[in-house]
Amino acid sequence: MKIAIFLYGLTGGGATRRVVSLAKGFAAEGHQVELVVIDARGPLKEEVRQAAIRLVELPVSFPWSYGKRRLKIKGALRGLASYLKDPPDVFLSGANHAHLTALRAWLKAGQRCPLILRLSNHLSGSLRWESSFKKRFLGLLKRREIKKLYPEASFWLAVSRSILEDALSFMTYPRQRTRVVYNPISVEEIREKAKAEPPHPWFREKGPPVILGAGRLSPQKDFETLLRAFALARQKRKDLRLLILGEGKERKKLLSLAARLKVSHAFSLPGFTANPWCYMARADLFVLSSRYEGLPGVLLEAMALGCPVVSTDCWGGCGEVLAGGRFGPLVPVGDHVALARAILEVLEKPPSASLLKARAEEFSLSRAVKGYLSVFAQVLHGNQN
Repeated sequence: MKIAIFLYGLTGGGATRRVVSLAKGFAAEGHQVELVVIDARGPLKEEVRQAAIRLVELPVSFPWSYGKRRLKIKGALRGLASYLKDPPDVFLSGANHAHLTALRAWLKAGQRCPLILRLSNHLSGSLRWESSFKKRFLGLLKRREIKKLYPEASFWLAVSRSILEDALSFMTYPRQRTRVVYNPISVEEIREKAKAEPPHPWFREKGPPVILGAGRLSPQKDFETLLRAFALARQKRKDLRLLILGEGKERKKLLSLAARLKVSHAFSLPGFTANPWCYMARADLFVLSSRYEGLPGVLLEAMALGCPVVSTDCWGGCGEVLAGGRFGPLVPVGDHVALARAILEVLEKPPSASLLKARAEEFSLSRAVKGYLSVFAQVLHGNQN
């Protein structure tokens, strides 16, 4: 079948990587795949090209949309509607940020093919943690749009049970037209790329323990709590070091906090990297400190490389990935004392690497691709009701 997938662009973030992996999986099964994007630049472009996936870059209809991403997405509506006039067999909107534009374009084009929304994060997550009155107000307006438009979609595919239940809790949608299919990880590819040497001095030779975090430097990831937990843990283990991979608006805030906590000499923010796996393979511990998540692929990737993990028991799929704490401790969101305690405990007594690797392999790409293709067939044959 011809499968079209809509995304903003080809950034190297976790959500985008998962969707590109799925696209490659569909193509490997012999399907015609088109990745429809607004911005075709990015670190994943070459990967898409090599996978024989057709890349379609949409025109943006007004010039000032070349400023912010949200405006770009809205400005692509006309181009996306035009693209859908010659419809694919299935139209998959790949992540939450794209759904409203995908829905409007699909409706404008006359609903000529099934539209499936991949619910990649909690619909109410960002609003719950937003302190700015203006952003909360705008978020409430967006929720009204979501409640109006999301039920128009042909099917919902959620990446965790928690995300699906959140969506169903504040709008009416037939449960029989929903399914949970966990995010995939490409275990073999990750392990191959992890063989590279990380370009950071802390890994050039075996030295003091390195704690690793990764993600956008944003309020959602709550690296401030991780930094406070790290400073507290260093009171007992003065040789610990913390490295966080990623870029974002909280860089200055985190560097300032590290200075106030007097841990700047043991803290590093090297920025975004296209290969976080070579770091994970050599880190002593991976920590996820988020306030909310979809299904956190970074936890699974670290586990696939045998790296011990600690996570907040945040709103999302962390508890599902770690099976309620069986594969790594789960601590309360925002509790740096509990997080510091868990860090020290796992460093002192790490779990078996083989146990972690086996768990990660349960989230294989082949299993996810099979789940998605099953839904596509179901929708195409009109059995979703």
